[in-house]
Amino acid sequence: MILDFPGGARPEKRTELGKNRIDIIDSCSAVCIPACEDAAVQAAVGKRVLRGSLIGSNRGTPVYASIAGIFRGIMTLEGGDYFVVMQNGENETEYLYEPETRPLTSLTREDIIESAKRLSVIDSRSGLPLWELLSRINGDLRRIVIDCTEPDPESAVNYRLCIEQAKQIVGGAKILLHATGALKCVFAAEHYRTAAFEAISAYASDEKIFALAELDEKYPYGDRAIMYALYLKSLSKNQTALDESVLIVAPETAIALYKSMVSGLPQLDRYICVCGNRITRGRNLCVPKGITVHDLLNLCGGMKKGGILIENSLLNGNLASGALGDGTRALIAAKPAKRTRIECVSCGICAQACPMKLLPNEILSKKAESLIENCIGCGACEYSCPSGIPLLRMIREKEKLQ
Repeated sequence: MILDFPGGARPEKRTELGKNRIDIIDSCSAVCIPACEDAAVQAAVGKRVLRGSLIGSNRGTPVYASIAGIFRGIMTLEGGDYFVVMQNGENETEYLYEPETRPLTSLTREDIIESAKRLSVIDSRSGLPLWELLSRINGDLRRIVIDCTEPDPESAVNYRLCIEQAKQIVGGAKILLHATGALKCVFAAEHYRTAAFEAISAYASDEKIFALAELDEKYPYGDRAIMYALYLKSLSKNQTALDESVLIVAPETAIALYKSMVSGLPQLDRYICVCGNRITRGRNLCVPKGITVHDLLNLCGGMKKGGILIENSLLNGNLASGALGDGTRALIAAKPAKRTRIECVSCGICAQACPMKLLPNEILSKKAESLIENCIGCGACEYSCPSGIPLLRMIREKEKLQ
């Protein structure tokens, strides 16, 4: 059965990048790892560090160099603060921790949370440290969901992860089940991703604790869409799946947790799809954490003239700049849409697309208070509007005035 959620936008076509394997890139000119306001430096500035060396911390989460090179400390680049390591031609790795050799059943929840913290495992879906998400859980969870959907129809990196690293995804899911006490783990993906379901099924055959969920081919799949599609549960604007005792993480997160605990090496890499009609060569990549956008574009042959680079989704993403962030799963090079705007024809398509069951065209009138209060900014209304009205932009502008 194909599961669905209210509203959403349907893609005009499917990406071809699902045929492309993930290419592993182990070096780049520099890495710029985001530094929070109270970030602390824990390595000598101007000195050599190895891949895996501890260089600082972000609110208690360790930060490690993802390439070998010269540590430049915390620098401000393009309006953001980053831990910066400049590549110097070396490729050595420092192993600070021993692999976890204890049986999973002997580990406590606290053991796993501490490992996720020490090994700096980040959930790429939320951009938050995994240990923080696990620490927010009060009591046992009902379910864990591994969200294998793509952030945008152009992307295919989660699909490739399911095919190429199914064992590691399921291994990470087992660790999460043990850590949280959840009764079941659900792997959710678009229904036509049959190869992904087959790969996961080979390692997740125990139907008592694992299930597969085939989702409709619509976007965006945030917490609200997944919770409704799987459990017919409607979340308010300020609710998350954790409020309903469901933990939703990316497949990359499960992989990182499994690999880091097995190897003792912190999460030093990220998976990213660079795609879109203005990129010279779309690729699925495994890259050092904090790789610059400049280096990513060079790996893909550059961006064609007139293109702009969007993070995660053409529906609601922001312009990409600086370096790859912890919550970025796709970079889409696109040509800015030149849609002719006409008057609203009251067709109701924006309302049909809204997963919150709102009336987005109310932004054109003075009756927008409820819309502003409940809009989740998914962008499905603007994407679907046949009149070319920039509904999401208008809603965001009105929000700033509230």
